[in-house]
Amino acid sequence: MDYSLYLAHHGVKGQKWYVRRYQNEDGSLTELGKRRLEKKDAKWAEKNYEKAYKSTYKQIRKPMAQADRALRSKMPIYNANRTLSRTYINAFNQQLAELMNQVPSSLSAPSGRVIRWVAKRGELGVQMALASSDYDMSQVKSGVWAGGRVGYSKRKIKTI
Repeated sequence: MDYSLYLAHHGVKGQKWYVRRYQNEDGSLTELGKRRLEKKDAKWAEKNYEKAYKSTYKQIRKPMAQADRALRSKMPIYNANRTLSRTYINAFNQQLAELMNQVPSSLSAPSGRVIRWVAKRGELGVQMALASSDYDMSQVKSGVWAGGRVGYSKRKIKTI
């Protein structure tokens, strides 16, 4: 049999051995490409969480102190058993998230998403979330999506 009579190609044009294709021809990402980018964002957020939190909180420290004094004058801080009341914690977190979201961040994730802050429920603090720059943060209120689903998990990052 003479093998020089025909040409057979089994594969994708331009594909290299052991190199995965993460984009379609039109430039949009494949499912594998989207998962890869999500993984990259999560790794980036874990690495940059402390830096983002500290730099943002540094800028809002004085306005947050004023907001905290106003909150303390409006509501009781402690329960009967000398623990922080949940209403105070949730109001404090909401105020903190609002002020932190007003500060423009110089950091952005590899996918181009920007840092947003979401109030925790039941414990002091905020969670980092990565969102597209045009995302409406009013959809996430007090750590809960508008539909009622919890807007974050125990991890430090949530993409929205």
